[in-house]
Amino acid sequence: MYLNVYLIWLTGDIEIITNISPDVRLVLEPHLGTVAMKYVELVYSDGDLTATVRTIKPLDAEEIKMSAEALYYSVSCVRGPKNVRSLYVLDVNDNPPIFQSKSYSGGVSDGTPVGWVVQRVKAIDKDVTTENKRLTYSILPPVPDNFEVRYYPQENAANIELTKPVNYNDVQQYVFIVEAKDIGGLSDTTTVTLTVEDFDNLNPYFDHCLYKASIEENQVGLFSDITPEPIKAQDGDTGINEPVVYSITSVIPNEYQNSFEIDRNSGVISVTTALDREQTGQIAVFIQAAQQDDASKTADAVVLVTIVDVIDNLPKFDQVVRSSHLA
Repeated sequence: MYLNVYLIWLTGDIEIITNISPDVRLVLEPHLGTVAMKYVELVYSDGDLTATVRTIKPLDAEEIKMSAEALYYSVSCVRGPKNVRSLYVLDVNDNPPIFQSKSYSGGVSDGTPVGWVVQRVKAIDKDVTTENKRLTYSILPPVPDNFEVRYYPQENAANIELTKPVNYNDVQQYVFIVEAKDIGGLSDTTTVTLTVEDFDNLNPYFDHCLYKASIEENQVGLFSDITPEPIKAQDGDTGINEPVVYSITSVIPNEYQNSFEIDRNSGVISVTTALDREQTGQIAVFIQAAQQDDASKTADAVVLVTIVDVIDNLPKFDQVVRSSHLA
């Protein structure tokens, strides 16, 4: 005789056998393996008219599933037929999902394309049935505009994907909470930290597009002053900050092209030949800063140089005055 029994997780009596003949002796025996004997026992003494099969410890579907599909045992007469039981333990949603890690860390570049997977998170639900272990993932408020989480059942994991480009110059790090929840509302959370890495996509820039400098005529060397501040350019990608090199691209008037030089590393401009205020009062020096590792990334500025007049010419009469004496 075979009997199928379906039970939800429990502790206690499984079945009660009645009307046992006094001359019958019952025993509990394993069937199709010995797994059942770890979970059930027979409460019975010779001569009893009733017997009870009960649990030794709680019937947990998740634990039993690791060993067998069901628990098989028989209640047998010593000199008689066997009554085989198949005990199926039905799963209940009693296990919350648990993330494999309480925190995840990753990086995303401001050059990463939309749709790119920037981080994977995974929670495990130990319930047996597919229905009870099915999870939904979400980002808890405040939800960043740049990311969303998508669950992939076939991989039993969720991907955090980029939905909007990030900008290192705006935000250097995102921290948010991801929740995994099963159909019964049991849930777990994990913290995701994504560090934004700068991408080399910006040109260098000067602090000012126009500088004003002055030097006395007939002098060589550094300017006597420069405003609004010393010449400086820097990489537009502040997280990379690649060095720049300076150069002079042109000088107006053109004949003064060789009268100036610029230190390629510091951007300091020097006058190399004496300038005459009487010949010109101002000179425009056009300068450029180029990224050291990529000469195509440049910035431009103008230095307007004023030649300061000094007294270096004696006064002259326009005419020579002659004098004569009358005798």
